[in-house]
Amino acid sequence: MSDLLKEAASSSPNQIALFTKESATFSQLDEKADRLAALLSPYISTGDRIAALLPNSADFIALFFASLRVKAALCPLNTRLPPNQIKECIKRLSPALFISSFDAPFEKLPSISDPSPPSLLLFTSGTTGSPKIAAHSLSNLLANASAAVSFLDLRANDQWLLSLPLFHVGGIGILFRCILARAAICLSETDTLTHISYVPTQLYRKKPTSKKLRCLLLGGAPIPSIPTDLPVYLSYGLTEMGSLVAASFKSYHLSPLQQMQLAPDGEILVKGASLFQGYWENGKLHLPLDDNGWFKTSDIGAMENGKLTYVARKDRQFISGGENIQPEEIEKELLKLPHVVDAFVKPTNDPEFGARPVAFIQTTNPHFTLKQMQEALLPHLPKYKIPIALTLCNPISRSGLKDSF
Repeated sequence: MSDLLKEAASSSPNQIALFTKESATFSQLDEKADRLAALLSPYISTGDRIAALLPNSADFIALFFASLRVKAALCPLNTRLPPNQIKECIKRLSPALFISSFDAPFEKLPSISDPSPPSLLLFTSGTTGSPKIAAHSLSNLLANASAAVSFLDLRANDQWLLSLPLFHVGGIGILFRCILARAAICLSETDTLTHISYVPTQLYRKKPTSKKLRCLLLGGAPIPSIPTDLPVYLSYGLTEMGSLVAASFKSYHLSPLQQMQLAPDGEILVKGASLFQGYWENGKLHLPLDDNGWFKTSDIGAMENGKLTYVARKDRQFISGGENIQPEEIEKELLKLPHVVDAFVKPTNDPEFGARPVAFIQTTNPHFTLKQMQEALLPHLPKYKIPIALTLCNPISRSGLKDSF
C-alpha cells in the first residue's frame, strides 16, 4: 500500500494541507512525518503499537503517518478518560511507546512505504461495558474516504474543519478524506471553510458562519430536526466501517455508501472494502461475521427504495454529545461501592447533549447523595459518563424504567 501523504506531497507539494497558526503544505507535513519517523524508528519493530494521548494538532496528524512509515499501529487514546482508565487502556495495548507530548528534536529518515496492517487501533464501545479495540488497515480507511470524497463533493483546495477528535473514527475520516482529495485540514474555524463535521451537540452550541460552506456533515447522535438554512448532510457511520456508511442531503432517508442490508429483525448489516480487520486483543484479531460475511451493527433501521432510515439501538447503548455510553459500564462501577446492592443506569433527554445518564440505586446507605456518587465515580469514568441524577430505590423496578426514555 502506497503512502498517501507522500503521494500528496509529490503531486501537490506546495498546496496547503493544514491551516493552523502557521499553515503547512503537503510537502512540509510530509517532512514532519519523516522527522517523527526518525525519532520513532530506534524504538519500534514491525507490528508494534504506539499509544498516543494527544489533542488534535499538526504533530498528531504527522504522528499517524510516521507510525505507518515505521510499520507500527497508532492507538489514539481518549483524552477525556480519567487516569485509571488510561492506565487500563495502556495495559491492554502493551505498546512499545506511549506519547503524550513532543519535546525532542527530529532527524531526517528516508521514507518507508507499504506498512503492514493493522495501521490503526481505536477503542470503541463494548456491548458488555468493556471497550473493544477495533483494528483498521490503511486500505479499508482509504476505501471509506474515497466513497465519502465522491459523495460529499470534496475538492482540491477545499477546507475541512478538524472538529472531531483524532481518537474517534470521525476525526480519522476527516484526515484521510482531505489528504486523498488534496483539501486542507483546518485546526481552527475560518471564514472560508467548505466542509464541517459536527455531532448535534456542537451545532446546538455554535452555528457555522462560513459563507463558503457546502457541506455540514451531521451525525453521531439522533438529530431531532434538520436546519433549513445550512447545507446539512445527515450521516450514519460506525467505527468498524472506518467512519461514513450512509448519508443524504437534508433527508432522514440515507443513501448507502457501503454494502448494506437489513436482517429479518431490522438490524443493519454491513460489509465491503471499508470493513475493519476485526477486534484486537492480546495480539490476535477476531472478526465477528455471520455465515454470509455480514457484520452486525446492533443498530435497527428501515429500508425503502434503497434508502436507509435509522430507527434505534438493539442494545442499551445510547449517545451523549457524540460519545457512546454503555450503561453496563457505569453500573459495574456503581456495584463496586461497598453499600450498593443493585444499580441501573438509563438515559434521560437533554436539549444540548441529546441524552445524559441517570442512576437508580438500591443501597444500604439511605443517606447516599448524588454528589457522593459522582465523586466516587470520577476517578474511574470520564465526566460524560457520570450520572447527572440519582434515585434511591428499594428494590429497583427495571421493567418500569426501561421504557421511560
